[in-house]
Amino acid sequence: MKKKTVKYQLREDEIIHKVAEKEIAYYRASSVPALLNDDTHFLIDKTRKGISMHQIQQQMNKYDLTLKEMANVLNVSERTLQRYETHDLLGKDASERALHLQRLYERGTEVFGSLSVFCEWMKTPVLLYNHELPISYLDTIFGFELLEQELGRIEHGIFA
Repeated sequence: MKKKTVKYQLREDEIIHKVAEKEIAYYRASSVPALLNDDTHFLIDKTRKGISMHQIQQQMNKYDLTLKEMANVLNVSERTLQRYETHDLLGKDASERALHLQRLYERGTEVFGSLSVFCEWMKTPVLLYNHELPISYLDTIFGFELLEQELGRIEHGIFA
């Protein structure tokens, strides 16, 4: 992107420099940014680089997930997760699922008004899902879509 510099001279001794550039989005430097409104290119880049095991552990603590539940979501074995060191990066597929999980929990927090209430809902049998736990659906991308649609219905007051 080319910047255009314009000089304005008010008096002989005073010069103002003004930089005119198109508006662009700047990303937060946080290690685990809010993902609801982030640019898709940012998410693609984050997926390609990989999510660290440290971030996965943060998600497990924040969302009150067991190692078994997280392994199920990431579509890897529990033993594989246990082998990762804190600084190790997950592959693209697991990183993508971790970002989906984060986005889902941020959306759920927005809809339910509280992270703890949403976490409780994720681990409560739901009649609509044949008394299965919503978290059990996160082993497929279609399960993520199903829960995202359900959050939209709950947000708009459609419960059946």
